[in-house]
Parts: sequence; structure tokens; C-alpha cells
Amino acid sequence: MFALRTTLLVALLLGGLGLAASAVPAQKAEEKPPAKKEAKNLLPNGDFERGTDTPTGWQVVDGLTTFWVGDADPKRGKVLKIDTDVYQSQGYEWWAKIVKGAKAKDAPKKKPTVGDKYDTLAGLDGVWYWSDFVPVEKGKAYWLTMDVKGDGVMAWLVGYNEKESNAFGADANAFQEFLIEKKLGKPRDVKRGFAGIINKYSFRGQLNGRYAKPLPNGWKRYERDTLVFRPTSKHTPKVRWMRVLILPTWPPATYYVDNVRLTEVAGK
Repeated sequence: MFALRTTLLVALLLGGLGLAASAVPAQKAEEKPPAKKEAKNLLPNGDFERGTDTPTGWQVVDGLTTFWVGDADPKRGKVLKIDTDVYQSQGYEWWAKIVKGAKAKDAPKKKPTVGDKYDTLAGLDGVWYWSDFVPVEKGKAYWLTMDVKGDGVMAWLVGYNEKESNAFGADANAFQEFLIEKKLGKPRDVKRGFAGIINKYSFRGQLNGRYAKPLPNGWKRYERDTLVFRPTSKHTPKVRWMRVLILPTWPPATYYVDNVRLTEVAGK
């Protein structure tokens, strides 16, 4: 019923999430300003320590691709575990049930994956995991860091002019198309003039492992070299809300994330 996307991995990942590289102007490098002393983490539960069945302030875990677990090191506490070695077909079918209220504890057993694995979530969408919305202060600069175990993770700071839906999968275009086709029972009519799915973000900035710093027990701290995030630049002056998107992709593997910190930095 639903045709798997077979375009280039990066184009599919970004396009499926509405984060196409050409959507907004790229930022220019600048000197990193000093962080404010005792800078407050703007993400209320960036260390994933609070919650009942799922971390407070974040997208619900689904029990198939995302998990809220205790780290092997008790000092680190709770962390986010993400498995991208899951068939897209199985992931989408389960996510459709999550949208309707299914719980992680009832997740199906993962099907063993074989072959080149380009039909897994690692080879197609990646596994997206979103924070709740955080207000943006006009003219402010921000710094984003996170602890990661594994080499296939990136994160995005995504800005919006208005607070949009944070329902499960709301920003994932390919998944939303799957839900529409599932409801229709047939592929969508995509002739000229069809109603497309339009993402409403205005700003995006990427964090990856290029400047990662080693930590104990195989962890790394991801941060940028000097480039801060400026959601309300001259190109995007109306941004008022932001969210963090954690996005593990290739290779198909299990990844861990902890201590996601979004802070305001000094300077204009």
C-alpha cells in the first residue's frame, strides 16, 4: 500500500522531516561567545531523569525504536536509547498505533533485519525524537550540546513562528503520508495540484559529531566549534518557538543520548 522511498538517504531524511537544506539560509561562522555563568538548561528535562513511563518534556518513547532506560553506569542515570535497525514497514505500522494511544509496553517484538538494510529506518527516515517547544527570545543566541554513544546521531534546533502541533510524528512528512494512505486504503492521488503536507518551521540549525569531545565509557559530547544558533536572525525575524530534534540515522545500530543542553549565550 505504501511505497518505500528510494531517493538518497540524506535527501529523504531531511525532506521527510521537512528539514530540506535549501529551506532557510545557512548560518555563517562566528566566534563563540562565552556562556552565561551557571547557564540554565532551557530544556526542562534534558538529562531524561524525570518521567513515569516516558521522559517528561519529550516525545513519548515507543518501545520499538525508542526506549527510556537506565545506563550501565548508575552515575549517569536515565538515558534515551534509540534503535535504527528496524524495518521502516514495521516502524510505521507500530507508530500508527502510537498515534492512536498505544503504549511502549505493548510494542511488538522487533523483526530481525537482513540484507543491505536500506529498507530499515536507518536507511530511510532515521528515528526522530523531539523535545517539547521552548520559547525563543528575540535577538538571543543559543548553544546546544548533548552526550552521545554511537556515531550515527545528529540533532537539529528547529524554530517556528507559531507553536505548532507536537503530536507524535506530526513533523514527519513521509510518515504522515503513510497515515493518509493507510486511512484511504490506497496510495494518495499525487497529480498536479494535489494537497501536499507543508511543514511550518522557519529556522533550522544542525549539531553533529564533527567536534565531539570524548567522555568516559564510550560517550562523546557533541557541540559545535564556534557557531552559535541564532533563531531570530535577519532571515527569520519572526521565530518565537524552538524544539530540539534528535535524529540517529546510518548505520543501523543502537544509540544512546543523554544530557541534552540548550542554553542562552552572552552577546548579541
